Amino acid sequence: MDTVRQRFERDARSFDAIYRLERSPFWRWVNTTFRKAVFERYDITFDQAGDVTDKTILDVGCGSGVYAVDFARRGARRVVGVDFSDKMLELASQEAEQHGVVDRCKFIRADFLELDLKEMFDVSIAMGVFDYIPDQVTLLRKMVALTTGKVIASFPGHSRLREPARRLRYKLAGKGDIYLYSQDDVERIAAEAGLRDKEIIRIRSSGGGFVLVGRCATGA
Repeated sequence: MDTVRQRFERDARSFDAIYRLERSPFWRWVNTTFRKAVFERYDITFDQAGDVTDKTILDVGCGSGVYAVDFARRGARRVVGVDFSDKMLELASQEAEQHGVVDRCKFIRADFLELDLKEMFDVSIAMGVFDYIPDQVTLLRKMVALTTGKVIASFPGHSRLREPARRLRYKLAGKGDIYLYSQDDVERIAAEAGLRDKEIIRIRSSGGGFVLVGRCATGA
């Protein structure tokens, strides 16, 4: 995980820029054309989360705060974002300040699996996290234990065209391992983590994968 942490420390701004469509017409076209899956999973997440007015949200691997801040802007009462990258959290704090939701966002620098959280959340998400996690069941099980409503998580899928290139790119750039999944993999991980009431939504865009939506026993 140290390799992954170093990667996000190094690439924080370039990663964040994927979501910033206002950068320029050219980069708007590049990102919405070649990274459609990123925006599709964003839309799926907020659609599945539904009305979050006065709800509490946990964002595991919150990165630069794209989701966390937008949950706050949509009316969430409290959003807790967890990430192990200082640079990502700096960007997240700036984003919260820019949009006037600092009082509703708390960002914690930590490894989520080592963090002792004392509160429960209505909705928990992990977007772009399971790409890098070798112990997927443990992480998802912890999310389920902290959630009363929905757990929403993305899982990158296999691709005959993109997968070999992505693995090679990560290896050459020293970015660490990448984990990819079939629908059966996601089904198994969800079951082992204790999610019985679940839906797996296929991301149809090129380079897509799956969004797991699990309903926890005490929630919606």
